[in-house]
Amino acid sequence: MTHAGVVPSLAATVVLLRPSRSGLEVLLTRRPASMAFAPDMHVFPGGRVDAGDADPRLVARSVVSPLQAAAAQGGDLPPDLAIAASIAAIRELFEEAGVLLADGAATRAASEARSALVGGEADFASIAEELDLSLRTDRLVPLSRWVTPPILPRRFDARFFVAELPAGARVSFEGDEVAGHAWMTPTAALAAMADDALAMWIPTSATLQHLEWVRSIDEIRERLAPGRLGAPIVEVVSPEITRIVMPAGGGVAGQPIAAYLVGRRRFVLIDPGDPLGPGLELALAEAARRSGTIEAIALTRVAPDHMAGAEGLAEILAIPILGGPGAGRPLPFEVRELEDGAAIDATDVELRAFHAPGPSPEGLAFAVGEGWIVGGDLDGATGARSVPRPPDPAVTAASRARIDARHPGATWLGSHPTPAELPGLA
Repeated sequence: MTHAGVVPSLAATVVLLRPSRSGLEVLLTRRPASMAFAPDMHVFPGGRVDAGDADPRLVARSVVSPLQAAAAQGGDLPPDLAIAASIAAIRELFEEAGVLLADGAATRAASEARSALVGGEADFASIAEELDLSLRTDRLVPLSRWVTPPILPRRFDARFFVAELPAGARVSFEGDEVAGHAWMTPTAALAAMADDALAMWIPTSATLQHLEWVRSIDEIRERLAPGRLGAPIVEVVSPEITRIVMPAGGGVAGQPIAAYLVGRRRFVLIDPGDPLGPGLELALAEAARRSGTIEAIALTRVAPDHMAGAEGLAEILAIPILGGPGAGRPLPFEVRELEDGAAIDATDVELRAFHAPGPSPEGLAFAVGEGWIVGGDLDGATGARSVPRPPDPAVTAASRARIDARHPGATWLGSHPTPAELPGLA
């Protein structure tokens, strides 16, 4: 059953960072098992954008203007909603973790105000007025956007922000929304999930992957911030291959990812890395236009910009997700791991998977017949807005040479279109 008619509610999430000897750590909170939405999951602080978050008294106290907020978030929200999302992020972080991104309040006064806010005795606008707060929306770094797939009855259009723990601040918890918390490096948190020590949904684990190789919040501002959100593009490459360029790989606007629909009527969709919806809907429509169906999803890598849309679509269609050796470990969903040279029978064309480490150890490349290779990031290009794993050029070159030797003269298809190919998305 799907709930495609349910309009997702606007929400805001804050990934709180702090430095440590092991690198940047993120705050993860555990939701109580009794919660109706995401019970017992480890998440970042956040929640629904309320009508009160657009209160003119709060907007007037924001360091960032509505127009600036809209531009920073990718330009797909009108200014009034963009600034409301930023203010909601500050409010939710204050409510859930006791961290206030604002100037003007003494520590004790802020603590008392937080208790009143959690207890429903005061609203955020009144607190901001009483404490004469300047809301430091400039400390929020927009990162990504995730839209809950229509398999769930409660749907959210969540804007993810990154913020650094202010000097001298400590997290604290009141009320019944948090059952526990932990500060962990992204690598440690992903390892804990893989070992079943904690549970996460894909927006959380993919965000940790986004941040795994990041060294500072300045690097996030420079290399991960969203760009302009474009529209999906369909290009027929051959009678058996259609390229669908999705504009928000990993949920990051302005980071196009090329997904490939392979088949005549029985299709495999390779690298559906955009979780926003329109690109996935376009892939479904293209399969339907040919009187066909998508019967499997395949991944060249488990990086967010290659796989972020895979789980939701796979659950809607009840189809498997195929990946390389070890691909399932850093993911919170099941992956059917393929052996080197495996033939994929979910399509009506010849399609084989070849182990292709380099950009990542679990990488795959896919040969379509003798004439085409869907090579993922083996061409050396990575996401336009990403901080990828440090490359191993020798391993990458060896993988490409091995596949070239098996399929000499084949045309390679990459994952990341250049700005010249997609004007306006740079």
